[in-house]
Amino acid sequence: MDKIYTIDRFEGEIVVLEMENGSHINALRSLVPGNAHEGDVLETAENGFVVREDLTQERRDKILQKQRKLFKHRSEET
Repeated sequence: MDKIYTIDRFEGEIVVLEMENGSHINALRSLVPGNAHEGDVLETAENGFVVREDLTQERRDKILQKQRKLFKHRSEET
């Protein structure tokens, strides 16, 4: 299986990628598709990386669920 990374941030010509274990690596921005954004999930490919739209959406859905649960819990406290 190819390696999976999440885009943490862009720093000029470098993209900082978070690995599944939480550590970070740097890659050249030219290896990442031009339409990639912070938070997108990438998979290694022959000449760099590809955006995994399915995994990116799963990640965003999980974050949204956590936010809703957190804010619902907070509104119940007031």
